[in-house]
Amino acid sequence: MNSQEILDSKRSSPELRGYVKERIEKMQATMARKGVDVVIMTRPENVFYFSNFNPIIISHVPYFIVTPEKGFLLVHCIRHDHAVNEGAVDEVLCYGKWGATQAIAMDAYDAMREILGDKPMTVGIEGDYASLSVMNKLKEKLNVKGFVDIAQDAVDQRLIKDPHEIEMCRISGRLVDTGVSRAIEALEGGYSEAAACTEGQYAMRQLWHKEYQQYEVSGFSNSETAQIDTLCVWCMSNERLNYGCDCATGYVPQPGDLTMPMSWARVAGYNVENERSVMVGQVNETRRRAYDAMLRARQQVFDRLRPGTIFEDLYFAAMKEFEDAGFGSILPGRCGHGMGLSTHEFPSVTKGNKAPLAPGMVLTVEPGLMSAELGAVRNSDTVLITEDGFEFLTHSKRDEIIIKG
Repeated sequence: MNSQEILDSKRSSPELRGYVKERIEKMQATMARKGVDVVIMTRPENVFYFSNFNPIIISHVPYFIVTPEKGFLLVHCIRHDHAVNEGAVDEVLCYGKWGATQAIAMDAYDAMREILGDKPMTVGIEGDYASLSVMNKLKEKLNVKGFVDIAQDAVDQRLIKDPHEIEMCRISGRLVDTGVSRAIEALEGGYSEAAACTEGQYAMRQLWHKEYQQYEVSGFSNSETAQIDTLCVWCMSNERLNYGCDCATGYVPQPGDLTMPMSWARVAGYNVENERSVMVGQVNETRRRAYDAMLRARQQVFDRLRPGTIFEDLYFAAMKEFEDAGFGSILPGRCGHGMGLSTHEFPSVTKGNKAPLAPGMVLTVEPGLMSAELGAVRNSDTVLITEDGFEFLTHSKRDEIIIKG
């Protein structure tokens, strides 16, 4: 493809623009219900959700602003062309100075004052993300009557995925399956944790090059760093599995070990998860018993995955298998979580969560056991709740995995 064709391939489709319009309208309905005059969002995941724009680096903060009449992006001038070409909203306004792009004001808050005027207003903010400094600047520049927290409302909207989001999760599933499967093959061949991860990531990248280059694999960053590439495999073994997450090392798994390749891959903003516990040769009785209990606990969850099932009931069904196997003292706090724009998204599959499953939810099934003595056993599949059951979004081997090492 030439450069213009590449630009065109990355533009938001009319279908996606329609979904984004629906998201904005749902937030406007929330505003009306809560008596909010304007919502100002800065959390990168939410800005993306309501605009389909990820600047990748946010040294200049992008804002998504919703009024009762419209939703629009406010970005630094340097991000203008990127936002117009790949965003899915009709209006992109700018602050700051870069090249010939016209700005409303040099400062983002001065620009908001020019856009929104000086009438008294109730402002919706992400209470779990907006800093005291941001709130003070908004009060200084705007005629703020009060603030209303809309963070959970945005999270609730993101809970049910639309067809575009679901398709991105399916593609992510294909990538993470590739990464984990190749890493296991490499471990079987005597590779170290780190070398196996490199092999897995390379296999993911080859698949992306071949079939999915029109979709970015960048993540959501902060003011200090930019996450350009999220095709990720990592692996730990034995005691370090109790950490939950850590970098792979040069350790080569040995007979008797437990090792675990894990993978995320963000496709056009969305990612799912694949984790597989691997026994290296013959493991001791405790590890074998824990592994078998983990497989049974997962089956208890799979047997109950359908709309209307209560999250908490999934947790209790899995925990009973662990307790019956003698592991009641090291039960996990949850056995799954939402997936999508965040790698650990609301809600958790845990005690106390009495919400029902609903079609369009994407979550992990990963009842597991961890301790310094055991290491860990945890296979994680990501699933989509459908109208009458569920769909696997990851498809790696689901029964026991044993390699010779």
